[in-house]
Amino acid sequence: MKVGHIIGSVLDTMFKIALMAVIVVYTYKYAMQAYAFGYRVFAEEPVSSPEAAKVVSIYIPKETDAMEIGKVLEEKGLIKDARIFLVQELLSGHHGELNEGTYELSSAMTPEEMIKVLTAKPAEEEEEEASGGNAGSTEESADGEETEKSGDGAEEGEGGVPEDTEAEEGQQ
Repeated sequence: MKVGHIIGSVLDTMFKIALMAVIVVYTYKYAMQAYAFGYRVFAEEPVSSPEAAKVVSIYIPKETDAMEIGKVLEEKGLIKDARIFLVQELLSGHHGELNEGTYELSSAMTPEEMIKVLTAKPAEEEEEEASGGNAGSTEESADGEETEKSGDGAEEGEGGVPEDTEAEEGQQ
């Protein structure tokens, strides 16, 4: 009876040691994967060197999220992993600022540099801000007609009279 008890204790101990070894191996494996992912988020290198770089023109439609943009960039060979691009955009100072437009991106750019390009204001907006608003600017409406904007933001119709005078008259 004592021999059976000793064999049972030895087998129980061996099972526990094997289980602990499996837990340690898998913990180490997943910790290394998590570390590699985190490292790539903050230190991702460009896909190619400046000498071998290719420039790709991409169009970003309005209301496109960072994951969709990341997938396009990955398909075009500009980044290595769309998931990492998503995390980089989330952690950047430009989160949620991706703009609609056509962009020229290079495979020699880091994802961080691409995010800066994709979040830069179009030159037209920068010029408007520098001039103190939209005083005297013209804007094309959806139906193709040009409307002139006055300094107070009211659109001017025919004869140079603001079209929103009804709202102003009601307040007086």
